Amino acid sequence: MNDPGISKERYLQIARRFGLTARQLELGYLKVSGFSNRRIAYMLGISEQTVKNHFTAIYEKAWVPGRAEFKELFSDNGGGG
Repeated sequence: MNDPGISKERYLQIARRFGLTARQLELGYLKVSGFSNRRIAYMLGISEQTVKNHFTAIYEKAWVPGRAEFKELFSDNGGGG
């Protein structure tokens, strides 16, 4: 796996606050671990467009405009404290 920079337990502690589905939680963790949409799609056996659709919903639920801001939620300086 890529360098996650965050434990799965900590990720889940923060991400569950947004009301994400189990699949969205899984995709979100892969994203904050540094995987690309293409790689996530390959790993999960779904299309890259499906991954993008999931992330559109994830970003809306987390109230962030995109990937960088989503990752920031889980950094030491982010809003996950």
